[in-house]
Amino acid sequence: MLSDAQTGYARYLQCLRDNDSPEAILAAFGEFQLLSALREGPYGVSGLNEQLERVLARQRRITLLKHSRWYEGRPVMISRNDSALGLFNGDIGVALDRGQGLRVWFMMPDGTVKSFQPSRLPEHDTAWAMTVHKSQGSEFDHAALILPAQPTPLLTRELVYTAITRARQRLSLYADETLLAQAIVARTERRSGLAEFFAG
Repeated sequence: MLSDAQTGYARYLQCLRDNDSPEAILAAFGEFQLLSALREGPYGVSGLNEQLERVLARQRRITLLKHSRWYEGRPVMISRNDSALGLFNGDIGVALDRGQGLRVWFMMPDGTVKSFQPSRLPEHDTAWAMTVHKSQGSEFDHAALILPAQPTPLLTRELVYTAITRARQRLSLYADETLLAQAIVARTERRSGLAEFFAG
């Protein structure tokens, strides 16, 4: 699965190595996305991001720093709106050094590319992998969905459907067949507490 993710990000990593323009690098990153149902654990976003960073560092495709989360090519996703900066929940940026130290470059709504110092960014997460929930509103040429090895209430037909609709051309699916079958028939239960309130 991680080897397939490296293949998915191969053009992005090549653009980094070739020192392409921020616009080209951002476009290349948007071609592929690793998706997970969970935030935590080995099959969650945090575990997948850490595993992929270690593999890419061993292959010398990225250079991790001991005392910083930042490195050339680190993709990030904004998780809190900052209207003053023009950055919003779900925006994806890439850390690049273009002679001014490491800055994070984003495609803005008007089609221009703008960079920010990492310290100025609102809350954000590394984005080699992201949750299906966070991916809503985005589309990728190729999306790869990784489902956990154990049952979880998060595995529903709505989650699988959302992941499928993130892929423009191709979806890769890594899942236990039994768990996938269970997810396809499980519907999201919306519990507001109102029924219990009126029943009491």
